[in-house]
Amino acid sequence: MKKILSIDAGGMRGIIPAIILAEIEARAGRPVCQLFDFFAGTSTGGMLALGLNCPASADCLRPLSSATDLEWLFHQWGNRAFGNKSSRTGRLFTESTSGNRIEEMFREYFADTPLTSSIKPTMVTAFDLVTGEPFFFNSARNIGIDALMWQAARATTAIPPHFPPLRLHISPAPFRNSHEACLVDGSIFASNPAACALAEAHALFPGEPNFFLVSLGCGAVAHGLLPVDLQQNRRRILNCSLTAQSACVDYQMRALLPPQHYIRIQAELLPGLERIDDTSKDNLEIMDGIARETIARCSEVLNYLVDVLAPNPMETMAA
Repeated sequence: MKKILSIDAGGMRGIIPAIILAEIEARAGRPVCQLFDFFAGTSTGGMLALGLNCPASADCLRPLSSATDLEWLFHQWGNRAFGNKSSRTGRLFTESTSGNRIEEMFREYFADTPLTSSIKPTMVTAFDLVTGEPFFFNSARNIGIDALMWQAARATTAIPPHFPPLRLHISPAPFRNSHEACLVDGSIFASNPAACALAEAHALFPGEPNFFLVSLGCGAVAHGLLPVDLQQNRRRILNCSLTAQSACVDYQMRALLPPQHYIRIQAELLPGLERIDDTSKDNLEIMDGIARETIARCSEVLNYLVDVLAPNPMETMAA
């Protein structure tokens, strides 16, 4: 049986799946990269998937960071990526400035690690504005792309209008022409990448009859209603659209996989907590509390996951 981890988009709310993964890691006694055979993520979920599979050094199977490390990095990365809206001179940060900051951040963390060096096969989504088509960075099937991990992280987190697109030269490949891609956040088509992950897993592991898929959300507002005045609530409309898209994928996964082979963990948010760019200390503390509440609510599910993912608990994080 092949085990898949899929992580949703959600901006700063990505700290929720990061905390849940840290809990799974602690219960299993192993790095997350040792618990799954294939990883997929969109936007902040893609950043997490890449971070969990970045090797500590060349030809090393030990991850650079644990899930707990990545949880704490949200506090640093959030301020660097979204930061304060004005600079020390009082001028507003431009989209270009924000792009420079997030690119510098990912370059520092991932260095020049090739995407193909990912500890486990890892796929993150992006959208190419030039072709108008989905674009997949895939460490196991990187056809026509000699990408680095930081480039994949930069592309999948290029959230319009917060950050500018990543421009990347794409070499010719079967059914694809050479061109200069203009890549943005993949949540345009896959805020929940679980369906993409399952489809790719079938191609990556041909003949495999059984898949176990764990899908982690970044929180959704329970019982959210659309406003009557749609013109005055465009952000709310977008949030509802992304939530509906994610719920649709969840429906599809429940139809395609047996209940014991598909686990979806989604935190419940109160109205007003949907923002993806709130890096304030108060908001991060609220997200931390929501993650802890979700862990308590799903404790039995997490125990089941650990039984499936780590049947040999004697192995430790040092393995």
